[in-house]
Amino acid sequence: SSGINAEYGHARDISQTPWNQQTGVLISGNVEDILCDPLKKAFGADEARMHSAGREDIDVRMLGNGRPFYIQLTNVRRFPTQDVLDTVQDNINLVSGKKVRCHRLTVVSRSETELVKKGQEEKEKEYRCIIKAEKEVTEEMISKLNCVRDLELKQKTPLRVLHRRTPLVRTKKIVRVTARLLSKEEVEICCKNDRNLITSLSRRLIVAEVVSEAGTYIKEFVHGDFNRTVPNVGTILGNRCDMLQLDVANLSMVWPPDRQPTENNNNTSAAEC
Repeated sequence: SSGINAEYGHARDISQTPWNQQTGVLISGNVEDILCDPLKKAFGADEARMHSAGREDIDVRMLGNGRPFYIQLTNVRRFPTQDVLDTVQDNINLVSGKKVRCHRLTVVSRSETELVKKGQEEKEKEYRCIIKAEKEVTEEMISKLNCVRDLELKQKTPLRVLHRRTPLVRTKKIVRVTARLLSKEEVEICCKNDRNLITSLSRRLIVAEVVSEAGTYIKEFVHGDFNRTVPNVGTILGNRCDMLQLDVANLSMVWPPDRQPTENNNNTSAAEC
């Protein structure tokens, strides 16, 4: 088999896979289909399967350089050439608009796909969180959040995934947090100029850049999941919190790998989206 290796980025409310993890219902217009279908057609493959370095929830945007992935193509009739890959990449970005973007689509060796698997388990990840606090947030609270460095968490399997994940207590690390209150202008945009909502949420909205160990449940770090994740932002501030918006800002992984082109008849393809 052959495949395509890459990084992708996408807008909010687009599923990474064809299946809704909560309901088991097929979802159209998902990231996997948007990337796999054109490649399967271009190279006459019987099957195309996407493997990525982790995944994000449907309500989370993937930003920065994108999430590394590779697509395994089975029984290709036409060998993937760079010219054709460039054309497929341009078409994906044109047709999907701002929903899904890919770049640096290229052929990679089978051994290099192991980097994607390692990236899922070992790399640090950077998130951008919009947080709503129950009570007014003081400068002292913001200072406490900004003092977070190499904070060890104990995370029970979140309630939202407990039906499909083993119940465990995982030890994870928050590398650092950089936080501030949203400005007046940002609050107005967030509240869509609803004056009552603006008044209600004034000095209760925080934007936080969070760098964490791979595999950390960031939503639960913010709201605590009924204290199934400790410590959490709420316990640090002494102020119950909830997540309004979450973006994956960056993954600390070089992908596709920097290398000189080599002759290889047993390869996979790579890209960034």
